[in-house]
Amino acid sequence: MDIPDLLNYAIAFFSLFTLNVFILLYLKHRNDYHKPLKHSGWTPSVSIVMPAYNEEKYIVSSLRTLLDLDYPEDKLELIVVDDGSTDNTYKVAKAFEGPNLHVFTKKNGGKGAALNFGIKNAKGELVATMDADSYVTKNTIRELIPYFDDLDVMAVTPAVKIRESSHWLKEFQRVEYLMILFSRKLLSFIDSVPVTPGPFSIFRRAVFDEIGYFDEHNLVEDQEIALRIQAANYKIKSSMTAEVFTEPPDSMGDLITQRVRWQRGGIRNYWKYRGMIRPEYGDFGMYFVPLNFAALTAFFLLLGLLAYSILSTPYYVQYIWFEALGMDVTFVTFVGTFVVLTSTFFLWLAIRSFQGERVKLRYLLSFLIFYWYIMVGYNVLFLFKELKRERYSW
Repeated sequence: MDIPDLLNYAIAFFSLFTLNVFILLYLKHRNDYHKPLKHSGWTPSVSIVMPAYNEEKYIVSSLRTLLDLDYPEDKLELIVVDDGSTDNTYKVAKAFEGPNLHVFTKKNGGKGAALNFGIKNAKGELVATMDADSYVTKNTIRELIPYFDDLDVMAVTPAVKIRESSHWLKEFQRVEYLMILFSRKLLSFIDSVPVTPGPFSIFRRAVFDEIGYFDEHNLVEDQEIALRIQAANYKIKSSMTAEVFTEPPDSMGDLITQRVRWQRGGIRNYWKYRGMIRPEYGDFGMYFVPLNFAALTAFFLLLGLLAYSILSTPYYVQYIWFEALGMDVTFVTFVGTFVVLTSTFFLWLAIRSFQGERVKLRYLLSFLIFYWYIMVGYNVLFLFKELKRERYSW
């Protein structure tokens, strides 16, 4: 057996192992997956911090959903921080200002700086972050608060979704978001939630005093703060019932730009916290952090193997595909097919776990077919930009 075959087996084994861990987690916790937590009656004061930069298009709808939250008005504080917008974001938000809604403006410094400005002015026992292009549902706060009955829980993430539409690219992302949300909930059962998304993740106010505020120079500050919480040996939980909807990129160029930023920031963050690969950090340190490095390594190895296969395969095998199919069926082919089938089953489990979500078959098929190609695109660009040490422009 040559080196390419050994690498193929290693990648296939890694893929199956990872998928089966998630499937086993689902089977073990399937009865707890959607089970709502009992409300203890605790109604803490909550501050919602919304950083906004050129969000004139969405901020009105977002603020209206916040003002419609089912929560005692005297316990709720809304803080909008206009981060030096060049449109009418500040003016539009200022029109909503009232006793419990405060609007600030500051020189542009990035999302992390705007969040920190708002948190430092917040008075609530809990602090929620809120993207200006996202929309909460009425019960969001009440669904998140019960998780804080566990004093080790420092943050809770909501179920961030995309509304159903007829736009192909948005539906593609809606499938991806459901799969990510499904995975994040499973990771919460082993205390391995790796990110606190901008759309309405909620924190204990005290955690910022203990571990510090958002990293103002980080490409994905919502992930970095989550890793810092994990590094302090606190818990992050994930809710499936606190629904928040967000606006996704509506063009392929914007989507790739977003994912390149996520990848660049993500690998930097995991490298920064690589010291967590130790038993004292539990499953997060011994399973999830190494998993990210292994997944990225496996991806680029697979890309290299595909290139090697194309370059080393005889001309007639490349172009007479039917004959190639008959001549090149090996054990690796069967293993690869099993990986594809397992991945399809995992996606089916993810969609099936959301009883109110309906995804048309054509969008599921397009996701299965094209997700790999989009991953190739943004991962190659991410590597190229990192090797060039290209600066990210806010």
